[in-house]
Amino acid sequence: MAGRSSLNAKNLEGLGAARLATLLLELTEGNAAARRTLRLALAESRGPEEMAQEVRKRLAAVERSSRWLETRERDALLADLERQRQAIAGAIAEQAPAQALELLWRFLELAPSLLDRCDDSDEIGLRFFHRLSADLGAVACRARRPPTALADQVAEVWLGPHCRQYEPLIVHLAPALGSEGLLRLRARMEAERPAEANPESFWVEENTPDREGEDDDEDGGVFTRSDVYGHYTFYEPDHDDEDEDDGWISSFEPDRQQQVRHAMLAIADGLGDAQAYWAEYRDHHPAALRRPRIAARVARRLAAAGQLEPALTVLDGVVLRQGLRSDGYRRWLDVRLAVLEALGRRQEAQRLRREFALEGLSISHLRDYLRRLPAFEDEPACEEALDAVLAHPRGHAALEFLHRWPDRRRSARLILQRPDQLFGGDDTLLAGVAEVLETSQPLAASVCWRVMVEFILETGQSNRYSRAVRHLASCRRLAAKIDDWGKIPHHNRYVRDLLRAYDHRPGFLNKLDFDNLLVEEAPTGRSARHPAAGTPGWGGDVGPDGTDTP
Repeated sequence: MAGRSSLNAKNLEGLGAARLATLLLELTEGNAAARRTLRLALAESRGPEEMAQEVRKRLAAVERSSRWLETRERDALLADLERQRQAIAGAIAEQAPAQALELLWRFLELAPSLLDRCDDSDEIGLRFFHRLSADLGAVACRARRPPTALADQVAEVWLGPHCRQYEPLIVHLAPALGSEGLLRLRARMEAERPAEANPESFWVEENTPDREGEDDDEDGGVFTRSDVYGHYTFYEPDHDDEDEDDGWISSFEPDRQQQVRHAMLAIADGLGDAQAYWAEYRDHHPAALRRPRIAARVARRLAAAGQLEPALTVLDGVVLRQGLRSDGYRRWLDVRLAVLEALGRRQEAQRLRREFALEGLSISHLRDYLRRLPAFEDEPACEEALDAVLAHPRGHAALEFLHRWPDRRRSARLILQRPDQLFGGDDTLLAGVAEVLETSQPLAASVCWRVMVEFILETGQSNRYSRAVRHLASCRRLAAKIDDWGKIPHHNRYVRDLLRAYDHRPGFLNKLDFDNLLVEEAPTGRSARHPAAGTPGWGGDVGPDGTDTP
């Protein structure tokens, strides 16, 4: 039970209103944001009109300001504006929804001036205004403004100097607009559509947000080349973000054309009109339908409306410029699989699942393929598929697949067969693999640690030399557990070769404990010394069993 001196609401109530008021004034002295919070609270006790007046004063002050905001100042301002947003969407909307609606429209107009005064590359500010847009949609339903009047207001702001705060506006307002308002808005947009250039002459930008929760499974992906090191790593290219910029922006397409297109697509979604969504591309921008990502969006809507054959027609029109690594391929494939299943073409769907699982190294597609096989066929099919993964030409990506499956035996085989294909810069994967293999496959685990050590030394990352020393210590610890080294150099041979190869990395050498680098060998163990010291034993060859030879 809390004591009477504990800071909680019940104990503070005992101080009395007068004492608490005095304390609040003292504590908020010089804190403008806290004072504004108190004024809002006072205004709330006097009704929505007083609250609205306080909010208007604050919005006007923000609009008048032109000073550049550093990140900390921007965050403080957004925190202050969040309190204003909550006041509008809460107390004011409950008592005077029409007034709250007017304030939210006013609030959204602040976005250009505010976002121009700060670095919003992380889009924290933009996301704040998108929350305002969602509030506007909820409050509009309560305010019951005539749908046609609301549609005209949306058209005015949408077709005006466009700012990204309005991107989700039609989606948020669709329930309040209803069919009547959406049809009115569609007519307004169609009337404003500019004359088009040849729609086949360019690829178009498409940043219309997906709203159906299309994020790819976290355990799937295709491999892609690293920009820095030229190695292949696991990659999930089709993860959608709500504000994702979906493609090539054409300098030939007027802004008004893009505005109208985005509005028409959102209106089609609001009306649940899959044919209209398709027609927007088919009739005005057919080139976009050749892109896997856009075709998948259209086909998914057609399939959801029961129009399976048109959906398949859209998918068939795609141009896969880079095969399974084409932008949006996985989204396109998943929609195609769903359509084929709905059409009863299950064998074709299974073939596509298996191909992508093994070529694109997608765990989720392989699991889905195996789950759909007849009883007793899944186990041999799984073994065959994992053998194919083991032989995949991109060793590092295949290792990640096997590690995440998980298959420790094949992971160890791949490491020992193709250590040259491992990417030492991928600490997360290699350290994870090494840790799970240390008990059952110490040689493979040791190779992982070695690859990371060599990467650090080869790239000269002096801030990670201590980590390389720890990895080398892990190799020494594991060496005592290894009886058969096969074609992998014995630990002592490896250490000597490593020090000779990187004797130009003094920062690394100075961190080593040379008395604890090697392991005891038969018939005579030798203690390690720095090769520059000329100690006998350095520079000698190592026999097949890992021991020194003269």
